[in-house]
Amino acid sequence: MRRNPGIISSVLFLISLVAYTSMLFGNEIFLFTGVIVSIIGKVFALFSKKGIYRKIGLIGNGLIVLVLIIVPLIVTTFFWNTP
Repeated sequence: MRRNPGIISSVLFLISLVAYTSMLFGNEIFLFTGVIVSIIGKVFALFSKKGIYRKIGLIGNGLIVLVLIIVPLIVTTFFWNTP
């Protein structure tokens, strides 16, 4: 029963990856969708049983959150602050 959250997390990673890819082609509406789905997938991965699906969910969703939230926050805060 605890294997299902890992599979759900991996599927949510693929959905957020598709949303991120479509955002790169000009559909900015998918940015928020990709972030929310990725965060939900990360939560599912934390509660899943150890295995390959958990690793895919944790690493994949973590990378999506890193690229879409953490990196822009760091860049705009520290490097893009010219007066």
